[in-house]
Amino acid sequence: MNIFTRYMAARFFKPFFYGLGVFALLIFLADMFDKMNKLVKSPASIGVILQYLWLEVPYWGVRVIPMATLLATLVAITGFIRSGEWLAVQSCGFRTRDFWKPLVWCSLAVTLLSFAAQETVLPAAFNRARRLWVDKIHPEWQWDRHENIAVVGRPGQFLRARTLLVKKGELDRPIVEEVGAEGVERQLDAARGLWTDERNWVFYDGVERRFERGRVVEKPFKELESGLVVPPRFLITRTKKPDEMSLRELLEYSRRMHSLGVAPREFIVEAHAKVAYPFTNLVMCLLGIPVALRLRRSAKVVSFFAALALSFLFLWVIELGKALGVSGAAPPLLSAWTANAVFGALAVYLISRYDEA
Repeated sequence: MNIFTRYMAARFFKPFFYGLGVFALLIFLADMFDKMNKLVKSPASIGVILQYLWLEVPYWGVRVIPMATLLATLVAITGFIRSGEWLAVQSCGFRTRDFWKPLVWCSLAVTLLSFAAQETVLPAAFNRARRLWVDKIHPEWQWDRHENIAVVGRPGQFLRARTLLVKKGELDRPIVEEVGAEGVERQLDAARGLWTDERNWVFYDGVERRFERGRVVEKPFKELESGLVVPPRFLITRTKKPDEMSLRELLEYSRRMHSLGVAPREFIVEAHAKVAYPFTNLVMCLLGIPVALRLRRSAKVVSFFAALALSFLFLWVIELGKALGVSGAAPPLLSAWTANAVFGALAVYLISRYDEA
């Protein structure tokens, strides 16, 4: 690494860390104020709430890294031009590409660090924060109505139901399947189920099916103890969020959901997005180079708001692409990489024009 590269790296990382802190704080405060009503009314202790808020920091930090990368690129280049160093290095024979290459290497390093944080720190912190939210701060089990649940009662026992009323201990259209080595051995299909004082679910108005050597034996019933002993509050379906998992865990989770009959498309899109998102930093840097050369001698506040506007536009395109992927309007791979491809191509085109000039 030569002296010029180290010098430009210093110019890059100082505004990068500043922007990372400011952008993360702004979005974190906005999210906190959005949840303030629930936080104030929460039965959780102040210690639990503070722990939750602290665990949210890595999430917002990783999310705003591309914004900080763009800001760092804009500030580094415009500051270099305003100071007159731009003309000095050109007089020494530096081409435009020699000037911005160190910034691209810095953004590539940020890309790798972002991916590492996304795979290690973020899943652990986000998972713990979500558990605090649903278990202590805003307990899910107190919610009255849950639709389309699908859970494991015990090993080899699976429950599906149209509706779960937690407080009443009531299931609408429950189906319990007991699976053995050769597949489903027994199925209870009922109109409703009630949680009893005997700590058991009793099913009403249904049919019991037994699968024996390729044939099905059916037996209707008015009332039957189901053998399902999981209390109502523990039947709440808790699908994991992609941010709670690493890439490997997300792919494994999507395969597991597919085996349970849940469409895995959303998880496949998110898996591609996990790979694509860190490279947003590299694209942001490339996009920031021609923008900064255009701004040239503009004040730092102009660079700040330019970074903010471009970042939100970029993030909006990312979310649009993911929505198209989840809906099936676009292939998962294309939907996750669309924003990077479009803005990256635009950045390369604009940079090539400056190089030709």
